[in-house]
Amino acid sequence: MHDAIWQAKKDAYRKSKLGQAIKANKAKEYDQERDPEAVAFYHSKQWRAVRDYVYARDMATDQVTGEVLGDRKIVDHIVPRRLCTAKQALDSNNLWVLSYKTHYRKTKLEQLISQKPNGDTKLRHLDKRWWMKILREERGQ
Repeated sequence: MHDAIWQAKKDAYRKSKLGQAIKANKAKEYDQERDPEAVAFYHSKQWRAVRDYVYARDMATDQVTGEVLGDRKIVDHIVPRRLCTAKQALDSNNLWVLSYKTHYRKTKLEQLISQKPNGDTKLRHLDKRWWMKILREERGQ
Protein backbone atom coordinates (compact mmCIF):
# COMPACT_ATOMS: atom_id res chain seq x y z
CA MET A 1 0.00 0.00 0.00
CA HIS A 2 2.87 2.34 0.86
CA ASP A 3 4.45 1.68 -2.56
CA ALA A 4 1.17 2.42 -4.35
CA ILE A 5 0.78 5.75 -2.53
CA TRP A 6 4.42 6.66 -3.25
CA GLN A 7 4.03 5.75 -6.95
CA ALA A 8 0.85 7.87 -7.22
CA LYS A 9 2.64 10.86 -5.69
CA LYS A 10 5.61 10.37 -8.01
CA ASP A 11 3.35 10.18 -11.07
CA ALA A 12 1.43 13.28 -10.01
CA TYR A 13 4.70 15.18 -9.54
CA ARG A 14 5.96 14.17 -12.99
CA LYS A 15 2.75 15.47 -14.54
CA SER A 16 2.79 18.72 -12.55
CA LYS A 17 3.94 22.01 -14.09
CA LEU A 18 7.02 22.00 -11.87
CA GLY A 19 7.92 18.44 -12.86
CA GLN A 20 7.47 19.25 -16.56
CA ALA A 21 9.58 22.42 -16.22
CA ILE A 22 12.41 20.51 -14.55
CA LYS A 23 12.25 17.85 -17.29
CA ALA A 24 12.36 20.52 -20.03
CA ASN A 25 15.32 22.23 -18.34
CA LYS A 26 17.23 18.93 -18.12
CA ALA A 27 16.52 18.28 -21.81
CA LYS A 28 17.95 21.72 -22.71
CA GLU A 29 21.09 21.04 -20.66
CA TYR A 30 21.50 17.65 -22.34
CA ASP A 31 21.14 19.20 -25.80
CA GLN A 32 23.86 21.73 -24.99
CA GLU A 33 26.30 18.87 -24.31
CA ARG A 34 25.41 17.06 -27.56
CA ASP A 35 26.94 17.82 -30.90
CA PRO A 36 24.76 20.12 -33.08
CA GLU A 37 24.24 17.42 -35.72
CA ALA A 38 22.71 15.06 -33.14
CA VAL A 39 20.48 17.81 -31.73
CA ALA A 40 19.18 18.62 -35.21
CA PHE A 41 18.58 14.93 -35.97
CA TYR A 42 16.71 14.14 -32.75
CA HIS A 43 14.52 17.23 -33.08
CA SER A 44 13.63 16.55 -36.72
CA LYS A 45 10.11 15.74 -37.85
CA GLN A 46 11.34 12.59 -39.65
CA TRP A 47 12.96 11.23 -36.47
CA ARG A 48 9.86 11.85 -34.35
CA ALA A 49 7.68 10.05 -36.91
CA VAL A 50 9.99 7.02 -37.12
CA ARG A 51 10.48 6.97 -33.34
CA ASP A 52 6.72 6.95 -32.73
CA TYR A 53 6.25 4.20 -35.33
CA VAL A 54 8.93 1.97 -33.71
CA TYR A 55 7.53 2.63 -30.24
CA ALA A 56 4.08 1.48 -31.44
CA ARG A 57 5.53 -1.44 -33.43
CA ASP A 58 7.38 -2.74 -30.37
CA MET A 59 4.27 -2.11 -28.24
CA ALA A 60 6.16 0.06 -25.72
CA THR A 61 8.08 -3.01 -24.56
CA ASP A 62 11.79 -3.29 -23.80
CA GLN A 63 12.99 -5.65 -26.53
CA VAL A 64 15.60 -7.26 -24.26
CA THR A 65 13.76 -7.72 -20.96
CA GLY A 66 10.14 -7.77 -22.14
CA GLU A 67 9.30 -5.06 -19.59
CA VAL A 68 6.31 -2.91 -20.59
CA LEU A 69 7.36 0.74 -20.43
CA GLY A 70 5.39 3.79 -19.40
CA ASP A 71 5.02 6.90 -21.51
CA ARG A 72 8.80 7.41 -21.86
CA LYS A 73 10.10 6.79 -25.35
CA ILE A 74 13.57 5.28 -25.56
CA VAL A 75 14.06 4.25 -29.17
CA ASP A 76 17.66 3.17 -29.65
CA HIS A 77 19.79 2.72 -32.75
CA ILE A 78 21.13 -0.84 -32.91
CA VAL A 79 24.08 0.44 -34.97
CA PRO A 80 24.90 3.75 -33.24
CA ARG A 81 23.59 6.82 -35.07
CA ARG A 82 27.06 8.36 -35.31
CA LEU A 83 28.15 5.34 -37.39
CA CYS A 84 25.04 5.21 -39.60
CA THR A 85 24.41 6.64 -43.00
CA ALA A 86 21.60 9.21 -43.14
CA LYS A 87 19.26 6.56 -44.56
CA GLN A 88 20.20 3.94 -41.96
CA ALA A 89 19.67 6.41 -39.09
CA LEU A 90 15.95 6.55 -39.97
CA ASP A 91 15.60 2.86 -40.91
CA SER A 92 13.12 1.21 -38.54
CA ASN A 93 15.03 -2.08 -38.89
CA ASN A 94 17.95 -0.40 -37.10
CA LEU A 95 15.76 0.78 -34.21
CA TRP A 96 14.26 -0.84 -31.13
CA VAL A 97 12.65 0.14 -27.86
CA LEU A 98 14.68 -0.20 -24.66
CA SER A 99 14.12 0.74 -21.04
CA TYR A 100 16.36 3.43 -19.55
CA LYS A 101 18.30 0.76 -17.64
CA THR A 102 18.87 -1.45 -20.71
CA HIS A 103 19.74 1.57 -22.86
CA TYR A 104 22.29 2.72 -20.28
CA ARG A 105 23.94 -0.73 -20.23
CA LYS A 106 24.02 -0.90 -24.04
CA THR A 107 25.54 2.59 -24.27
CA LYS A 108 28.29 1.68 -21.78
CA LEU A 109 29.10 -1.48 -23.76
CA GLU A 110 29.18 0.53 -27.01
CA GLN A 111 31.67 2.93 -25.42
CA LEU A 112 33.91 0.05 -24.31
CA ILE A 113 33.80 -1.58 -27.75
CA SER A 114 34.50 1.68 -29.60
CA GLN A 115 37.65 2.25 -27.52
CA LYS A 116 39.17 -1.03 -28.71
CA PRO A 117 41.11 -1.33 -31.98
CA ASN A 118 38.65 -1.37 -34.90
CA GLY A 119 35.86 -0.82 -32.36
CA ASP A 120 33.69 1.33 -34.62
CA THR A 121 33.99 -1.24 -37.40
CA LYS A 122 32.82 -3.95 -34.98
CA LEU A 123 29.90 -1.80 -33.82
CA ARG A 124 28.74 -1.35 -37.42
CA HIS A 125 28.37 -5.12 -37.76
CA LEU A 126 26.70 -6.05 -34.45
CA ASP A 127 23.06 -6.97 -34.98
CA LYS A 128 19.97 -7.08 -32.81
CA ARG A 129 20.36 -10.78 -31.92
CA TRP A 130 23.93 -10.24 -30.70
CA TRP A 131 22.91 -7.29 -28.54
CA MET A 132 19.97 -9.22 -27.08
CA LYS A 133 22.23 -12.14 -26.17
CA ILE A 134 24.89 -9.94 -24.56
CA LEU A 135 22.45 -7.69 -22.69
CA ARG A 136 20.50 -10.67 -21.36
CA GLU A 137 23.70 -12.39 -20.21
CA GLU A 138 24.93 -9.22 -18.53
CA ARG A 139 21.56 -8.71 -16.88
CA GLY A 140 21.74 -12.19 -15.38
CA GLN A 141 25.13 -11.51 -13.76
